[in-house]
Amino acid sequence: MKIYFSHPTFTYRTKTESRCIDIIEKAFKKEFESIEVINPAEFGLRINPVNKIKQADKIVGMAISDKLIYLVWKELELAEKFQVETYVFYVENKDDLGPLVEGVPDKIEKLSKNESRRFSNIVLKGKRDSLISSFIGNWGGRF
Repeated sequence: MKIYFSHPTFTYRTKTESRCIDIIEKAFKKEFESIEVINPAEFGLRINPVNKIKQADKIVGMAISDKLIYLVWKELELAEKFQVETYVFYVENKDDLGPLVEGVPDKIEKLSKNESRRFSNIVLKGKRDSLISSFIGNWGGRF
């Protein structure tokens, strides 16, 4: 089974990404013996994700603080068009992961491109001593 993991680029190659992939694999191993998680961090912008999404059996989109950034919800929308099963993984920070739920709950806020940019800037805001940046990955921050 192939699972496409759609998540914000600022979570690429972080502890959060790695832990989410582990949880996704464990969640679906109960159902299927062989699992391949398709991680866009491995191919970035070099490859158009449409074919990867089309080939997937399931897609998991990462929601941060009940928000889906533009890229993630557009990929979830595309997956629904191709009748790929959709899931959302709720994340607050690297220590607060889950739950993984089927479908895209109505309470999730879908951000526009500009809102996504602003939200990403807030999440990644510079100073390591700020509350938000205290959550990020290996560098003392949020993810």
